[in-house]
Amino acid sequence: MRRVVTRTAVIAFVVGMLFLILPSHNRHSPVMRRVHAEEGCSVATLNGTYGFYRTGTTSVGPLASVGIATYDGNGTTTTRQTIRKNGVTTQDLFTGPTQVASYEVDPDCAGRLLNPDGSAFSHFVVVDGGKEFFGLSLSPGNSVNVVWKKINKED
Repeated sequence: MRRVVTRTAVIAFVVGMLFLILPSHNRHSPVMRRVHAEEGCSVATLNGTYGFYRTGTTSVGPLASVGIATYDGNGTTTTRQTIRKNGVTTQDLFTGPTQVASYEVDPDCAGRLLNPDGSAFSHFVVVDGGKEFFGLSLSPGNSVNVVWKKINKED
């Protein structure tokens, strides 16, 4: 009798754990809704003004920068920033030139910043419906990451 009760309890426990671990394929599953809510990005997902910072190392030493980038929702971004390399300011947010670049965003929310020749100089991932995104420089000798956050929700 004791074996039957123990065996029944073990089977009930295993079945219960399987229900918790395996995602439901029901269309009302919260797991399935979350996955579908994060899909469907495009260049239009990045639209508005973002504050950003970059930090890491370059071939000439440590890098830190802060700036403002505007994404037009059509694949073009303009950026101005203050850059410090190895403790020396090399560009100023208020007096430096504005850089223009192209960008692409895939449906899975992975994206690229592009050089004029079409090669990627940064990879990024869009999160929270375009309110922010995280990137990594692909420039040789760099280990630099970037975080962009939308400045205004209305943008």
